[in-house]
Amino acid sequence: MTDDSLAERAPTSFSFGPFTLVPNRQLLLQGEVPVRIGGRALDILTALVERPGEVLSKRELMVRAWPSINVDDSNLKVNMAALRRVLGDGPGAAEYIATVTGRGYRFIALVQPRAAFVYQSDSWSTPRSNNLPIASTRIFGRREAIDTIRQDLDKSRLVSIVGAGGIGKTTVALAAAEHALGSFKDGVWLVDLALLRDPTLAANAIATAIGLAMHSADALATLREHLRDREMLIVLDSCEHIIEAAAQCADLILAGAAGVKIVVTSREPLRVKGERVRRLPGLGTPAPSAQPGAVEALTYPAIQLFVERATESLEHFELTDADAPAAAELCRRLDGVALAIELAAARINPFGVGGLIGQLDDRFRLLVGRRAGPARHRTLMETLDWSYSLLTEREAALLRAVSVFAGVFSVDDASAISNMALADATDALAELAAKSLLATDLNADGTAYRLLETMRAYSLEQLRASGEDPAVRHRHAKHVLKALERGADEWTQRPAGEWGITYGRLIDDLRGALVWAGQDTANRQLRIRLTVAGLLLWNHLSLTEECRVHVSQAVDELVSAGLAGTSFEMQLKAWLGGATMFTKGLLPSAIGAMRRALEIAVEIGDIDCHVRCLRLIGVFQLFNGENDAAVRTLEEFASIAAAEVPSAVLEAEVALGIGELFVGRLQDVRGRFERRQELNLRDISDAQRLRHHVRYLSDRIVDVTNLLSHAQWLTGSPHTALNTARATVEYALRTRHHLSLCNALSWVCPVFYWTGRHEECARYVAMLDDQANRHGFDVRRPVAMFYRAALRCAQEDAATDEIEHVERAIEEFHATGHLARLPYYLGVLAELQVRQGRLREAGITIGAALDRADAKNDRWCAPELLRVHAAILSAEGKIDDAQAALLTSIELARETRALSWRLRAASDLARLWHAASRLQDARNVLLPVFSEFTEGADTHDLQVAAALLASLPRPRGGEIA
Repeated sequence: MTDDSLAERAPTSFSFGPFTLVPNRQLLLQGEVPVRIGGRALDILTALVERPGEVLSKRELMVRAWPSINVDDSNLKVNMAALRRVLGDGPGAAEYIATVTGRGYRFIALVQPRAAFVYQSDSWSTPRSNNLPIASTRIFGRREAIDTIRQDLDKSRLVSIVGAGGIGKTTVALAAAEHALGSFKDGVWLVDLALLRDPTLAANAIATAIGLAMHSADALATLREHLRDREMLIVLDSCEHIIEAAAQCADLILAGAAGVKIVVTSREPLRVKGERVRRLPGLGTPAPSAQPGAVEALTYPAIQLFVERATESLEHFELTDADAPAAAELCRRLDGVALAIELAAARINPFGVGGLIGQLDDRFRLLVGRRAGPARHRTLMETLDWSYSLLTEREAALLRAVSVFAGVFSVDDASAISNMALADATDALAELAAKSLLATDLNADGTAYRLLETMRAYSLEQLRASGEDPAVRHRHAKHVLKALERGADEWTQRPAGEWGITYGRLIDDLRGALVWAGQDTANRQLRIRLTVAGLLLWNHLSLTEECRVHVSQAVDELVSAGLAGTSFEMQLKAWLGGATMFTKGLLPSAIGAMRRALEIAVEIGDIDCHVRCLRLIGVFQLFNGENDAAVRTLEEFASIAAAEVPSAVLEAEVALGIGELFVGRLQDVRGRFERRQELNLRDISDAQRLRHHVRYLSDRIVDVTNLLSHAQWLTGSPHTALNTARATVEYALRTRHHLSLCNALSWVCPVFYWTGRHEECARYVAMLDDQANRHGFDVRRPVAMFYRAALRCAQEDAATDEIEHVERAIEEFHATGHLARLPYYLGVLAELQVRQGRLREAGITIGAALDRADAKNDRWCAPELLRVHAAILSAEGKIDDAQAALLTSIELARETRALSWRLRAASDLARLWHAASRLQDARNVLLPVFSEFTEGADTHDLQVAAALLASLPRPRGGEIA
């Protein structure tokens, strides 16, 4: 048999119990659900399953999992414990992996190899309905509590699970939530508040967990509005440190969203109306007078948990009749608190069960009366004190230091923050993980660590008590700064997705470092440097409003920090101007910041920032309706970019193209960008997308196709424009860059409005409104307001006061300084006023529109404004003047190649001549324009023109061109 035929027949998956292992996809399934498991543990499992029944030595397994490096046996032990936990392997349960003393391990369950495997439930093929973690540990003694919570949810919309820290509140909440899967149309979502330090961000944390990215100034109001019509279960986990903020969020959410229910875990109730409180007791233990044997002891949940964790720490541990009473006493003395029991079990190796009792006695006697509060709370803290005292000085110092990390951290991070040699930090972390003081995430890239939250809070207390807090916090801030500066150096060298995975995890540490640095004026320079270093990260994550807030604070301290006139001021002012422009509007402070940044860039010769500032200023001028000034600025940008910064040439062309579109160079814009075949959205894959970054706040491909969709419609390709617009939104959604998506939506809405695709337009208007409100993009709110109102006015049964909403939107454009396209908006308003017979007002409105279009060189929409003016003149009975205005509109549209505007004007003129019985003239003016269209027969304007032509008699001698 050939090697190829052997390969073809080799199994691609293995089934055992409820599990399926697919090695070539690095996938373990429990039923149809993917199980989270580290890469090393998966390699070990694969080696065992491929040779069921055989004993594999520790050396074989270590070579399989770590093929090119030498590691200590403890690494295998940690991974084996994690693997057994995932499989549910242990006393009283199905057994898969047997330990062969002195030799290694053997897979003892029945394995069924399969020649092929097709998995249809990949996470990317179906929308997520929850973010609950896959259960990797068994639950002991909580069935009654879980059932009670489930019943409570049938009767109450707010259930709080209250108890001491570490008692198992989260475990019960997650189990109850898992049972609720499928009962809530909009899913079940866990909000882990343990890492949240700023109570004002509670609503943001909830929004992030449910998939609602939010950066609005009034996050809670936006969240409440989003949830108003949802049917959802939200689990707010670990609320005690932000209890008031959590209570406010829960109260307002429940008041405004009738379909939402909330489960809370906390050390105290929220004290909110309608709250049903369930206090979670410790795990069950034998009575104080009991002297159980091993079999009887293992009927109690607390001892079941203790034995399972002890077995993970000491492979050959078995509870004997002799040790059972001591185990019972230990669990009882720990009040059945799960975390305390786990910590005790982690120390089984050096002390044994009896020795643990002795250590506990000594420690408790020393700490009597040290802490106030509930007994269980004292017990947990005393247990933490006890565990901490058993650490070596090196381990304790490292534990204190890493407590400042907001989330996961690596060995290198721990070494830097503790000022400890890498080898020492590696050893100390391994010991802390083995003692269950650190949570580990094992994967093919190595080990990431995270402190359990209770231990993190305890360790932070120890850090403050040690007097080391200022030094460690300073090292943490410097470490974050160094990491982000390294990220800036790698920014253009690595794919955007890969860069985001590496540096995106730093966002919470950046926030924490900025809070700490802001507490002492001596750290002003460090805070400013951190802010500058965070600019790319905020932009990558599309945290525009958060960026603006931090940059504003840093700018205020530039002078006192002695950094005025430096590159730091230049970068901060450039980003402040851009962020302000897109969030708060076209404010004088925004353009002032941009011009100051440009001034410094020229002075210090920073060419990259020089062109960045020119682009920002040019875009500001475009937004403000200063078209000619914008074109001049952007021509300078394009010229310098072509000579000095080739990587910015495309952005320069796009920005200049927008200006050229507005001044009426429509065909030039369309031709130039349609020739860029590499920007064809249909050919852009996710892999290609990940190769570039958002350089100038908005995605450059989105900017190109936004511009192109308008040029295509204006020049007479309505179907092509619609397809480009749809593809733009689809692409922008894939970027997950909120400002880019908001920009895309604001450009595609008019395309669908112009073509008469009102239902589709309404969907995109709703999306735009949601994005603008959620992320605080104030300049885009009036766009959504305008098109929503215009769509309502277009309905036959529209209320007479709907036009007021159009007027209000135009007022908002003035308020934000967003005056781009203002003449067009005024033209729409004037046409609506004509329909209502408000001719005097319509005349004033169109006069203002024409004057502004002339003053600002808004030639792109001038033909349409002249057409509306003609409609007003016609309604006033000034037919000759109306005809003259339409002829001028047609001629101007011909000059600018605005075929779609020319069709509208020709249709109106044909209609006037039809009414005057000039049927041949009507046909002659409309047919040539209509014939130039090669697509879009089902769009509104072409349907109107076709119907009008059909009403006109054909000449006897054939068509007249």
